[in-house]
Amino acid sequence: MNRADAALPAYDGVACDVLSARAGAACVVAVRHCDSTMDLVHAGAADGAADGTVVVAESQGAGRGRSGKSWTSLRGAGVWTSVLLRHAAPAPPGVLSLRVGLALASALEQHAAASIQLKWPNDLFVDGRKLAGILTEARWRGSQLEWIVVGVGVNLWHAGAEPAVATLRADVAAAAVLVDIVRAVRNASAIDGELSEDERSAFSRRDLALGREVTSPLAGTVTGIDCAGGLRVRTADGERVAVSGSLIFSTPLPESRDAAGL
Repeated sequence: MNRADAALPAYDGVACDVLSARAGAACVVAVRHCDSTMDLVHAGAADGAADGTVVVAESQGAGRGRSGKSWTSLRGAGVWTSVLLRHAAPAPPGVLSLRVGLALASALEQHAAASIQLKWPNDLFVDGRKLAGILTEARWRGSQLEWIVVGVGVNLWHAGAEPAVATLRADVAAAAVLVDIVRAVRNASAIDGELSEDERSAFSRRDLALGREVTSPLAGTVTGIDCAGGLRVRTADGERVAVSGSLIFSTPLPESRDAAGL
């Protein structure tokens, strides 16, 4: 069971109903602490929560990311939130995460010290260090998609003993970042189909891996992404496309803590 404190009337000093209106959300539920915002939204969805329901936590005890990673999200160190989507436009698996990344990079760049780059399939970086992470999970009933939960975690400050991470500027408010996140998720989820040429070009301009040597998910040189969101890699046997896996560079980036435990 996902342990969670009782709902709060406000987040970062802003009433939850005001945040809902600003973000275009069905409702914003804020808690002081929970195990995972992803799990809270899934539980709410199973109980009939409306499309666009948002859960945001000041801290988490068992947030998670891709490949089952788990960690603690410290109070005040970032914005940890998840959004329920019941009516996301149809798109190939993996495309939604890339679209959210593109929208989020554009929205958050006003609060960052430098340009935001994207690392396939779900991370945002600044100056080679991780700023944010995205996690998407779907629930199905047979072949029928019931809902999707999109989780986002964004670093606001460097939490002491943790390895170095990228953060937003010190003057940005957590409430403003939350509104940016929710709007980005909602906007990205309204676009259907494969990635357009414009979207792929926008990703290329921010692509942290483009032209770099990698050892995983395929060994070779990254040449971009395809219209279905796959990673294109020039290998010894020609160009191939990876649709899942972790992107590992041959020459590691500066060590950075995963941002989004959701």
